Amino acid sequence: MNPPAGLVTARAALPVRSLTFTALFAVAVFLGRLTILDGTSLSLVWPAAGVAAAWFCGTRHRWLDAVLLASVTVAVNALTGAGPVLLVGFVVTNLGQALLFAGLRRRWFSPGAGLGTRQLAVLLGTTAIACGVGSLGGTLTVAAVGAEPSWVGAAVWFTRNFAGLLLVAPVALRLEARVPVARPRTSRGRLELAAAVALSCAAYAGVFWGPAGIPLSFLPLAATIWLALRFDTTIVVATNLVVAAITVVGTFQGIGPFAGIDDLATRALVVQVHVGFVAVLGMALAVGRDERAELLARLSAASEQAQRDRSEAERNARFSDAVLASVGSGIVVADPHGRLLLFNDLARAWHGLDADDSLDPTDHADNYHLYGPDGVTPLTAAQVPLLRTLAEGSVSGAEIVIARPGAGSVPVVCTGRTVTDEAGTVLGAVVAMHDLSEVRAREEALARANAQLELHAGRVERLAVASRAVLTAEDPRQAVCDAAVEIAGAQAAFLAQPDGEGHLVATAATGMPEDFALHLDLRRDTSLTLSSYLFCEPVFVSDVAMHPQASPQLAAAGDQVSGAWQPVVAGDGHVVGVLCVVWHERLARLDPTTAAILTGLAAEAAHAFSRADVLAQLSEAADHDPLTGVVNRRRWDELARQEIARATRSRTPLTFALLDLDHFKRYNDTRGHLAGDELLRAFTKAAAAQLREVDTLARWGGEEFALVLPDCSAADAVAVVDRIRAAVPDGQTCTVGVCQWVPGADALTVVAAADEALYVGKRTRDTTVVGTLPGSSSGRGSAEPVTSASDVYSF
Repeated sequence: MNPPAGLVTARAALPVRSLTFTALFAVAVFLGRLTILDGTSLSLVWPAAGVAAAWFCGTRHRWLDAVLLASVTVAVNALTGAGPVLLVGFVVTNLGQALLFAGLRRRWFSPGAGLGTRQLAVLLGTTAIACGVGSLGGTLTVAAVGAEPSWVGAAVWFTRNFAGLLLVAPVALRLEARVPVARPRTSRGRLELAAAVALSCAAYAGVFWGPAGIPLSFLPLAATIWLALRFDTTIVVATNLVVAAITVVGTFQGIGPFAGIDDLATRALVVQVHVGFVAVLGMALAVGRDERAELLARLSAASEQAQRDRSEAERNARFSDAVLASVGSGIVVADPHGRLLLFNDLARAWHGLDADDSLDPTDHADNYHLYGPDGVTPLTAAQVPLLRTLAEGSVSGAEIVIARPGAGSVPVVCTGRTVTDEAGTVLGAVVAMHDLSEVRAREEALARANAQLELHAGRVERLAVASRAVLTAEDPRQAVCDAAVEIAGAQAAFLAQPDGEGHLVATAATGMPEDFALHLDLRRDTSLTLSSYLFCEPVFVSDVAMHPQASPQLAAAGDQVSGAWQPVVAGDGHVVGVLCVVWHERLARLDPTTAAILTGLAAEAAHAFSRADVLAQLSEAADHDPLTGVVNRRRWDELARQEIARATRSRTPLTFALLDLDHFKRYNDTRGHLAGDELLRAFTKAAAAQLREVDTLARWGGEEFALVLPDCSAADAVAVVDRIRAAVPDGQTCTVGVCQWVPGADALTVVAAADEALYVGKRTRDTTVVGTLPGSSSGRGSAEPVTSASDVYSF
């Protein structure tokens, strides 16, 4: 009989697995033996513990694997110098430790539960027990060869096996079980993973191979925490294995923070404690993160389910409310023959009579004043909803009118059904009458509301368009006035704002007379505009001309009748203006929608003004030197090009100059940089006092300044700069290089010539030197310093 195909496959796989782990175990034992500490029988690391533990956790051919493990242990240890006693001890210790770990894991570990906090605790406990037994066996083995047992040696044995098992076994088991690795799906995530791994490895490399004495030991923990909190547990475990290898290699080579420990056993103990701590830290954080993620997923699923349940409950509640609302309906109950049995209170109030069981059913319409939907045509017996229900089994949506004389008409819609027993025999009928008066009133109100809503929506749309126009307008003030007239359906509007000198003036207007001007004294005048501004309150006046506070300027501006004043309030709460809207027809009141829209427009105006002010400030900051307040080099370059273009068109002279404060560094060094800054500010102020409005002084850099003088020849420029040199404050001096522009030259060329002249002048300092451009009629090709306008030299 042939065995099943699956069994054959399993048996065939066993030797492959055994041989694979045999090779891995041999390599691990060999690597461990290579790290034997000088003069001891202790290895710095023992990855073979992790390989053996993973090997025997999944073995189905224990005896074969045990023989293979023993053979590898004997062969490798013998090749690396271990004696017979150590060989036997190592075989027993390694095999016993692996079998104990595998047995405890099968007993306590729940494979289907995933690696959670509890499972991690089980893994750590299992590892600790197995390594404790292995440590005891190793200590006894060492004692058997004559070495004196010590707690340090036992601790080294325990920590190295613990670290090796905790680092290697999880990786091997997860790889063998083909546990899926949750790799980042996005390029950003993959880039973050690469950066985290690279940082982790680089941190350890920096600690062990970086410059000595630099405290970088915190970096590896930061990288471990980063990986553990952001990426899959398998990635964290694998990275821990890599950085542990870096730690061991560095220490074994005698470098890194642990190499300074003189006692070899203590060094090995500290290294393994460090490696084990990092591994436990990384796994604990990763496991905690996984559990939090799973908990959040469960909470999310529970929240979604709760939301679905809530929605279902709300639907049920609405259904129940609809059922209970029928209590507010008129209820009529009759027997199978149509004899009335019951009216509820509402039905009794509508009919003005109680149910009369002696009344012939054919007399119901006449006796209870039942009419058709028009309220005029009396119902026939066949049209009475109660009798129709008995004849048809049910009635729905039957509209009638109860028109009791002296009590008004009640339009109702009737719904009825028969009541039967289990055998299907009709026991009677129930009709519910719902008052349609409120429905009709709501329909009319809804029609009015829809019309109002359309009007409001149109205004809101216009407000949105106006807001965008205000925010994007080059002149937001004028845009506000235009928008106010458009939205409010007014004929004119103006904006009044303080001028900074105690007056309120009109800064923009629409629809006002061309000669309209508003100039109100904030302290002495009285007007509606001032009242709205000072008290930050909106004002509406139906008849402006008759109001005692009406401004004479406004009254004289035209034939306005009604007006509204809306304060424009900035974000910090202070009033920055008042928007006034004028209608040429009288309004009895300002409707709430228009008032709300004006409020919104005023708010948008405040934002627009703030934005315009900020843009102006940014423009000012971008073009001026923050220390001295004069224009900066970037703005000076623009102005220089503009002045050259203007001089080219007008064929007028144009001169450039560079000014440099003499001995400024010495001034800074002796008096301090704050004094130097104050000197620069004082110099620019003094220089500006010697210039015309059309001249431009700019800070060129450091203690150098540039000057452009339109409509000014070089000779005239020397007189100007000599006045500036004479005005340098605090007893200081400056040197100036001057050059007159010639047609065809650009600003850079002229400034270069002025700079060369300045360089010549710096040989003697406190002088003015005039340079010339190639092709200039006065060019000499040289320069000499001068001290007055009458001693100007050119080059």
